[in-house]
Amino acid sequence: MSFGKNIRRMRQDKGWSQFQLSEKTGIKVNHISRLEKGEGDPKLSTLYKLMDALGCSPDALLMDVEKMNQDAILKQTLERAMKLPEWNKAAIIEVIDGYCRACGMEQAFIPGNNLLRHLMTPRERLPIPEALKGSQSEESEPATPDRP
Repeated sequence: MSFGKNIRRMRQDKGWSQFQLSEKTGIKVNHISRLEKGEGDPKLSTLYKLMDALGCSPDALLMDVEKMNQDAILKQTLERAMKLPEWNKAAIIEVIDGYCRACGMEQAFIPGNNLLRHLMTPRERLPIPEALKGSQSEESEPATPDRP
């Protein structure tokens, strides 16, 4: 994501039109439009005005997401989330927490990862579903043939 796309995304995050951003920065609307389209190179004073109005860091404004690693993108996304109202933050926390728990549970069902199988008695153990079978480790129990 380029500089222009960053401006547009942060402006839209605030629910502002280009005209509203223009009023808050003192930058002409047609100049904001050109910047969002990736046309022209802004002056340093323009960058400061945009950062001030949008309440963002230089990184958030200038970084190209397509050239960033996943950690940097996650950090930038979380910085945006920090500016949301409390009830939005609570919803995001719940989603992230649920996702992390689901990923942990998913790991327990990977063939060869005997985490759950060690926690269960032999009677409680369930066969590994066909979809998850593949390269089972030597520690996995052999499959039992279906009985009529």
